[in-house]
Amino acid sequence: MDKYNTRQTLIAKIREQHNDQSWEEFTDLYKAYIYSVLIRMGVQESDRDDLVQKSLIEIWKSLPRFEYVPGQGKFRNWIYTVTKNQCLGHFRTHKRYQNKIQKASEQGALETDSNQGSEDIEDVEWKKHIFTLAWERIEPELSDSYKQVFMLFSQGKNVTEISSELDLQKNSVHVYRQRVLKRLNREIRFLDDELA
Repeated sequence: MDKYNTRQTLIAKIREQHNDQSWEEFTDLYKAYIYSVLIRMGVQESDRDDLVQKSLIEIWKSLPRFEYVPGQGKFRNWIYTVTKNQCLGHFRTHKRYQNKIQKASEQGALETDSNQGSEDIEDVEWKKHIFTLAWERIEPELSDSYKQVFMLFSQGKNVTEISSELDLQKNSVHVYRQRVLKRLNREIRFLDDELA
């Protein structure tokens, strides 16, 4: 069985609210995304875990009423909206965040009328989340040489430096990098289609 069920299948399973294994799979897939959104929205570290839990609880409670209609938004948009609303409620109830609400409203980052700022947070954090999931999924399949080449490129090293450091032909460095990128991009597209 595929590690990631289709989102419709997973949503159907967790709607029952008594399927612990599916709920655990869901939280494994989306908890890091929720956490990163809270970071970007300015939630203090000491409050993040609580807000992740509150967001997950709200998602769980709302799922029986949630209707996923392909073509009318993405599932991740709904998760982001629930998380954002939990965050805004947290800011409102904690006086120490009043200045952050004012500042964020002025900048448009949290306004519901102007979603530009919140869309940026949602998209950036989703892309990071999907990249991490994709890398974790393909990494065990890659040879050590492929991984080393890719990691050195991601550290900003050029072909000549990598070739010298790993004692590889320059052409091999290019080929290894391209193969990893091709596999990674395919996995990112798959996960984004399945989980978004």
